[in-house]
Amino acid sequence: MAPMFQHFLNLCVEKFPESIEHKDTDGNGNFTTAILEREIIYIPEDDTDSIDSVDSLKCINYKLHKSRGDQVLDACVQLIDKHLGAKYRRASRIMYGNRKPWKANKLAEMKSAGLVYVCYWDNGVLGAFTSFMLTEETGLVEGDALHEVSVPVIYLYEVHVASAHRGHGIGRRLLEHALCDGVARHTRRMCDNFFGVALTVFSDNTRARRLYEALGFYRAPGSPAPASPTIRHTRHGGGRVVVPCDPLYYVYCLHMP
Repeated sequence: MAPMFQHFLNLCVEKFPESIEHKDTDGNGNFTTAILEREIIYIPEDDTDSIDSVDSLKCINYKLHKSRGDQVLDACVQLIDKHLGAKYRRASRIMYGNRKPWKANKLAEMKSAGLVYVCYWDNGVLGAFTSFMLTEETGLVEGDALHEVSVPVIYLYEVHVASAHRGHGIGRRLLEHALCDGVARHTRRMCDNFFGVALTVFSDNTRARRLYEALGFYRAPGSPAPASPTIRHTRHGGGRVVVPCDPLYYVYCLHMP
């Protein structure tokens, strides 16, 4: 395992809470407490990584614990399906360039080298997870609309909270406090020219976009941009409707100087 990646995993273990607790009420008005327990799994950067880091780093090496790793990734993709399955079904051919089922494409993507998964379980049921990797990207630096400047960045792939645990600020806590203010800011101290955090979001996922923008994320210079709106004539009355032309997705970023 490369020293940089090992240090990055150490930061994930340190900055993401080991458990998340929240209170709720049942149908009778009685207070209940849910405790979500953390599990971290990572996809090795190369085939030479044979470190069993369950004890030393409190992480699971997917290569060495593939059976458990596949269970975790399957639970993650099922949660993605509940939230964004319809969007992925419509966009899969464009995004992945093939006709395979979107889940097959997604699972292949989820095994990309360097990805880290921080999952929270409620008695064996996945309650929340986020996935991300330390990588290099272009199109983030001001003025780099042509993708000519490459910078180190934490790229956020997913952040999802199961419906049973929504409404308690868990997603925001994982993204704002653990990932951005925790892992990313400390990565900035050890990584020259580190930019910050970047992500891709469906253009029509307004709920997610509002959260990202509230946390200071903005559209990256190299992000797909809206096209000029089109004018559509109505069938009756000779009226006209302005139809916005959003791209399939936007790239958002958060710069940490």
